[in-house]
Amino acid sequence: MLNPLRRFDRRRTFISYAVRDLPLSRAHLERLRACDEFVFLDYPQRWSTSAQRTIVEWVRSADRVIYVATPHSRLSRWVRFEVEAARRCGVPVERVALL
Repeated sequence: MLNPLRRFDRRRTFISYAVRDLPLSRAHLERLRACDEFVFLDYPQRWSTSAQRTIVEWVRSADRVIYVATPHSRLSRWVRFEVEAARRCGVPVERVALL
């Protein structure tokens, strides 16, 4: 069965960010979309098993994960979960430091 998340020919990027940094992450998202990339940007949600499964599916179907490194993201358990999921799935993680 084909994965519907992989139906696009363009590069697929998952952005891992802290909720407090959403305005910064959205700006980066728009720059990537201008380059015709398909971007996964999850929005704040409760910590649950189903949310974790969805995140892992998105990460697994991505060509890369961009980790938006800020003081807030370093403390985020979601960001840690997403980056570790990428590493377990063999998806490259690119760190973008924002102050």
